Amino acid sequence: MKKRHNLLPSSLNGLRVFEASARHLSFTLAAEELNVTQSAVSRQIRQLEEQLGLPLFIRHHRALELSSQGKEIALLLTRQYSELNQTIRQLKAKETDTLRVQVAMSFAVRWLIPRLHSFKSLNPDVNIVLSSSMGHSNELLQLEEDDCDIAIYNVPEISKSANMPTFFRKEYLAPVYSELLTKTDEPISVDELIANYPRLHPTSDQCDWSEWLSRNDRTEQINKDGLTFNTLDMALTSCFAGQGVTITDLMLVVHELQQGYLKLPTEATIVTNSTWQYYYQTVTKGDNVTRFIDWMVQEEKKDWAALTHMAELHGWKIID
Repeated sequence: MKKRHNLLPSSLNGLRVFEASARHLSFTLAAEELNVTQSAVSRQIRQLEEQLGLPLFIRHHRALELSSQGKEIALLLTRQYSELNQTIRQLKAKETDTLRVQVAMSFAVRWLIPRLHSFKSLNPDVNIVLSSSMGHSNELLQLEEDDCDIAIYNVPEISKSANMPTFFRKEYLAPVYSELLTKTDEPISVDELIANYPRLHPTSDQCDWSEWLSRNDRTEQINKDGLTFNTLDMALTSCFAGQGVTITDLMLVVHELQQGYLKLPTEATIVTNSTWQYYYQTVTKGDNVTRFIDWMVQEEKKDWAALTHMAELHGWKIID
């Protein structure tokens, strides 16, 4: 019988060691990932090069560089290992009906968690594992196969690419306050709110206040006064306590606006954020992933309908 794959090494472990070394361009980091010694990695690579009859690395004094042959093999191995890992995880997910969702912290706390009972009522057999991230960075969209099934992030608008995440929605910014702050249920004007009450900044760079004031031709009112937080959820908690007025994405507080826990000033202007937007990315495929995304999109449509209804009722102007 003719032997198939006769050019492959007798042990495929060397290929796994090479793939890790090529990703890190470091035998030391590859050894840490594989839980072996650095000398074991170096020895495996030399044996693999001898078996293949090809130089895989160019060894410099303090650095590694892939050879042209090594680059081609590394690209193929990383892709094939990723596809195999993803297939195995999808098969395991079908067995356990587990859906892993990774999501930005404020979106998780303010929007997703309060609605999860709705998804669970429609899909009682799906077990959801929710994890969150404090950060807001395009780097978060470079996901590993083991991270999650779905990722939802609020990040700067990103350029189109082959693996581009799917656009979910824009942010809709406006100042909000609690009656605990004003000590009255009488309407408050924008000018009075901005001039007389402390500002709560939901981001360390204070970009949301700057964005809203600039879009309303109020650049002269941009300042760093007040309290600054590094998450929107902290700023909203302070706002609920009556400690000041904050800028927020209104789509995260539709219920609070409907119930009167938060208010907008009279003749408020709602502006779409010109930079930050929501995207979602699917890492695996399957019925649970599809159902979750469809449910999420429908919930967002309900909130948008509720927000536009309140805008018409109260005279809030939405500027795209």
